[in-house]
Amino acid sequence: MGVASTVQNRPSNPDGDYLPQIPWRCLDYIIQEAGKKIGVPYLPDRCAQLTVAHNGHPACHYCGNCSRGCDAGSFFSPTWFTIPEAEHTRNLTLLTDALVRAVLVDERGQATGVAYVDRHTKREVEVFAKVVVLAASCVETAHIMLNSKSRHWPTGIANSSGALGKNLCDHLYGNPGYGFIPRLVGQPPTPDNIADSTIGWMPRWQNLENPREEKFIRGYSVYVGGGCGEFPGHYPQLEGFGSEFKRNIKRYYPATIGSYIQAPALASPKNYVDIDPDKKDIFGIPRLRFHYEWGENELLMWEHSKKMIIDFFRAAGGEMWGADAEPNRPGTSLHEVGVCRMGNNPKTSVTNKWGQTHDVPNLYICDASIFPTQTDKTTTMPLVAFTMRNCDHLLENFRTGAHKRA
Repeated sequence: MGVASTVQNRPSNPDGDYLPQIPWRCLDYIIQEAGKKIGVPYLPDRCAQLTVAHNGHPACHYCGNCSRGCDAGSFFSPTWFTIPEAEHTRNLTLLTDALVRAVLVDERGQATGVAYVDRHTKREVEVFAKVVVLAASCVETAHIMLNSKSRHWPTGIANSSGALGKNLCDHLYGNPGYGFIPRLVGQPPTPDNIADSTIGWMPRWQNLENPREEKFIRGYSVYVGGGCGEFPGHYPQLEGFGSEFKRNIKRYYPATIGSYIQAPALASPKNYVDIDPDKKDIFGIPRLRFHYEWGENELLMWEHSKKMIIDFFRAAGGEMWGADAEPNRPGTSLHEVGVCRMGNNPKTSVTNKWGQTHDVPNLYICDASIFPTQTDKTTTMPLVAFTMRNCDHLLENFRTGAHKRA
């Protein structure tokens, strides 16, 4: 994986080896200067987007379709990177249209494979393995494990701790302020939205000197952006109809700014997933239920971000059109973590630090469900790093004989 960014020397976001950053637009420099005036950093984001050719993949040509399936393979995804490498080994059998229902176990309660439902025939099929790795995405991994009930595991496989499905955490998202920069109004539109992910961000700046300098603990990030995107997202903020409305859309096109907060939630006993006792999906698999509400700490961050954005617009010489009255509903970020949390204590956690379940040593988890909670950053690149680390440990267990090969 190649990551485009810069070395930033900040305690809240450790540095690494980076490809050149994604080019900034005029708007980004305006945002950065305004941030400096109010003591808020605006820096190049860490993006798995190739600004130069890397490891046999071409550099991005900035078509802006990054997160919907990069046509050139310049934006990291398993489709372009890890799956082709696995296929090249000739040791991969890839099954599609297969919905895993449960992990199968032997007479000792250890994993022996999985049962899946063929999406077309709706028949259940069983496949067997010496080791089972679940990487179904956070809540779906918990869904599979909670449905994996047997006489050994009456509440779900590897759940002697009772922690499976508990401690669900999500990033609070919401738009703390949006508006425009008057000096950019009327500028000719240009195709400057060169990434549909993010280019720059305001990394956490709160509670770094003193963990109690704010009313909340920990901290959040804010993503600020704008410019001429593929679609003029500012249309709801403008009144009008017909040709005059269209002229205003175009007039403000290069000048609009929007934002969203990314605030990590604290683990709470109120937030968890479980199996619905009554409802099943069309494949006969019991459905997952969500129980979630934002906590006081996240909501304090939300209010803090709205005050900061007011100061930011003032420093940028901008004009605010408004802000979201409430944060987005839980689940918007798709950054769920926590439901198979890792830890050293088998009584309070599902896996050890290697993503290996305490109760079933030949069952591993390689997704964000093992993270006890979030930071102010996204989960994707950390979970890829943890997956590589966990797989190294799995292979070492095969080498030393802890796991037996077929």
